[in-house]
Amino acid sequence: MDKEIWKKPKICSNIGGEALIEGVMMRGNNKIAMSVRKSNGEIYTETKTSIPITKKYKILGLPFIRGSVSMIDSMIVGIKALMDSAEYADIGEEEEKESKFEVWMKEKLGENYFSYMIYFSVFIAIAFSVAIFFFLPNLITGLLGFEKNNMGGSLLANAIEGLIRVGIFILYVWLVSKNKEIKRVFQYHGAEHKTIYAYENEEELTVENVRKHTTLHPRCGTTFMFIVIMIGSLIFAFTGWHHPLVNLLIRLALLPVIAGVSYEAFKLSAKSDSKLVRLISLPGLMLQKITTQEPDDSMLEVAIASLKAVLQD
Repeated sequence: MDKEIWKKPKICSNIGGEALIEGVMMRGNNKIAMSVRKSNGEIYTETKTSIPITKKYKILGLPFIRGSVSMIDSMIVGIKALMDSAEYADIGEEEEKESKFEVWMKEKLGENYFSYMIYFSVFIAIAFSVAIFFFLPNLITGLLGFEKNNMGGSLLANAIEGLIRVGIFILYVWLVSKNKEIKRVFQYHGAEHKTIYAYENEEELTVENVRKHTTLHPRCGTTFMFIVIMIGSLIFAFTGWHHPLVNLLIRLALLPVIAGVSYEAFKLSAKSDSKLVRLISLPGLMLQKITTQEPDDSMLEVAIASLKAVLQD
């Protein structure tokens, strides 16, 4: 593992980012910047004020509450940025004709059409995640009958379910990475991490300075998702084993708790000097070897443009 990952940066920033379609989004304390490489080679940059909901309402920013709130907020912001990047990058420009569904949605919802589509996309993403990473592992484990084992019973069943969940997650990420377009997104993901490293080390934001840094970062969303899966499996081990639908309801009810605990563990592991605490991040960092790829210089230019924009007063 690259030593830079554990090296204490000169600047402890809260800047995070997200890889987009031919672009990068950077998010600071009060601003979001998005830079996208257009088909003509130009870099389009857009900035806007955006105060996280956990800062607007103090109660939502309390420890163990802020985790689930931040996760939903990040999904909403991220999906909107992803949709915008596809438009700015001229993806699918030749297919501008609207579908009948889009026309119907606009007629019914008017100017709020796009906002409703974003929230609907978040709902679908959450539903898909629950089905694939919660219901399916539980169903497979139930079919295998581990809960009937006299030596382990429900504890063994929950442990097997956790392993299946991890396996499905890794397989899903690996399969997605084989897509050519997604691979480019993963390259932009690497460019995002490299640029943040350069900034946190107080280096001038140039392609030369950014290029030398690692693509792996302890504050990455990939690491957070892996921590969610691991802590979720640990908490579920104490809930017993029931009918598949009851198991699903228990897991859904515990999601806010899991997100809250995972967020605090994630923040601690990213800042702590303890090797034991850092072990929490290790599996997620290894998975970043798939979700981040080495970017080319043109991608680094886009990430730099986005970070510079979010740093401007």
